[in-house]
Amino acid sequence: MTDTIEDMKDDTEVDYADKEDLMNHKIEDLFYSSHPISKYFRGQAAYFLYIFRVAEYLYIAIYMDWTVAFRHPINFFILLIFFVVSSALLFVAGLFLLTHYLVSTLLRCTPKHNTVIESWTEILKKVNPDSNLIDDLKNGMKLLGTRMGTKSQNELENLERLNKLKAILFFSTLVYKRETEVTSKIQNCINELENNLKDEQEHDKKIYKKVYERLLKYEKKIKDDNNNIENDENENKYTADNIERKIRDMIDKDENKVRDHQFKDFDLNYLNFTSVSELNTSDGGSFCGMFWSDIENFIVVSFKGTTPTNFAEWLGNLTFQCVDARSYLFGQVHRGFYNYLFPIDEERAGKNYPCQKIIDAINIKATTLKKKNGSKVNLWITGHSLGGALATLFYSRLLNINFSHESWELQGAFTFASPAVGDLHFSAQLSSLINDPRNLSKPLWRIVLNHDIIPKLPYRACNKGMRKYGYNYNILMNFAQVGDKITFYGGENNPSSIKEFFSYTSDTNYNGKERVNRLISYCKRYRQKKDEKWAILKRILRSILLPFYIPQMIKSHGTGGYFEALIYYEKKISKKDKTK
Repeated sequence: MTDTIEDMKDDTEVDYADKEDLMNHKIEDLFYSSHPISKYFRGQAAYFLYIFRVAEYLYIAIYMDWTVAFRHPINFFILLIFFVVSSALLFVAGLFLLTHYLVSTLLRCTPKHNTVIESWTEILKKVNPDSNLIDDLKNGMKLLGTRMGTKSQNELENLERLNKLKAILFFSTLVYKRETEVTSKIQNCINELENNLKDEQEHDKKIYKKVYERLLKYEKKIKDDNNNIENDENENKYTADNIERKIRDMIDKDENKVRDHQFKDFDLNYLNFTSVSELNTSDGGSFCGMFWSDIENFIVVSFKGTTPTNFAEWLGNLTFQCVDARSYLFGQVHRGFYNYLFPIDEERAGKNYPCQKIIDAINIKATTLKKKNGSKVNLWITGHSLGGALATLFYSRLLNINFSHESWELQGAFTFASPAVGDLHFSAQLSSLINDPRNLSKPLWRIVLNHDIIPKLPYRACNKGMRKYGYNYNILMNFAQVGDKITFYGGENNPSSIKEFFSYTSDTNYNGKERVNRLISYCKRYRQKKDEKWAILKRILRSILLPFYIPQMIKSHGTGGYFEALIYYEKKISKKDKTK
């Protein structure tokens, strides 16, 4: 690629058309994602929907197989207890979060928002101050844009693979930094239009005026102190066109703030970001973002994880009931996750469902990048926690339809701390697609921390030995993990992976002694685990002391905990290289 940054800055004609097309998709997605529920009660409405779905699920399960209470009494009892207890706890949590929201709104609490670079630099100083975070991320981004088959030999080294993981984790973390306030306010105005327009000229003019003035008020409230809102020559022309234009301006300014704030530590004028879809939500919480590099020639689609204070998202996560996913995927899939990406109402949505909108946005941006660079764009999928689950479903959709495009090529997916998303049939079918010779260059890597409990939920998804104690159909815990797992154990321990994502030899020459040592080490660990005494007692004690481990569990689950694990391993292999 011979284009310089200066040359690319001058080439704005294609960028402008590209930006307009992406914004058109964003506006359509906002309208189809909104729901006519007041922002103060969205979480509570979701709670009653959750209770309804629980009752519906239990009724259908008993109606379709009324003998289950006699054939599997323990499973059935656990199912009932789980839903009753979880519903009660969620009710209390909902009241707490609503109170927290109202108090913070009244007190106008504005917590400090550090950039990802600032947060990670603090971790880096504690663990490995010799590492250069900016250079490592830049190196990782170069690897994201490297074509398959033309990779340098150095990428096989562990440090290079770690830099790629850092870059992917960086994009998974960045989506948490988008402010939700602007999008939520825009959706409130869209709800006003949906609920009140009647095709009566005088009545609709009043609604347009009300919505436009509300948008203008929001815009003035969120503007920077040093910037003034430009005078709108059409301010008195309250029309649908002007409302749409105002929404476009607000979205653009909001995303510019994200780019300016998060990318300021990079000397990379070509790194960019846009939000793509609100994922059938109406509170600005869960969404899909797209990052791209004009020079490195890659696109990263990143799904945001759960916001700790978003009650509706927690309810979606805990909607364990499965839904038949054969309309778009295969097998049965976690209902809460499925509803983020695929139509809730297929007749109303048509082709305007989030998954299709994301694919359309990728096509638009990839076409632009290919025109500039002359080669196909590398596409990567990622996400953390809930975002990891959604990334898995989106990746599954691309493989299932065998989607190919002349402007981009799927390179694979990296998920962090992802829970299980589908049943055994979903897992088997996706594994079959991943192992198809056509898809071997498009792997799904599932990154987990050994102490993180979320990727182990539901429990049977990670403990195959438990499946023999249950039945496979109409049961809460019929889930299975999928993808090639990479487990980090913290500290300077070597991570493990089935397909050896990391090579534990420190040079390119294969060392037979190193292989023997690894096999002996494996045997010792296996024997130690097998001979472990009091294992059952330890598990009981861990269950009793679980509340005391919650802060540590939260820390392990966050993106910062995963970054810290990467840095610890980097420190270890850096020491090994220095001693050579």
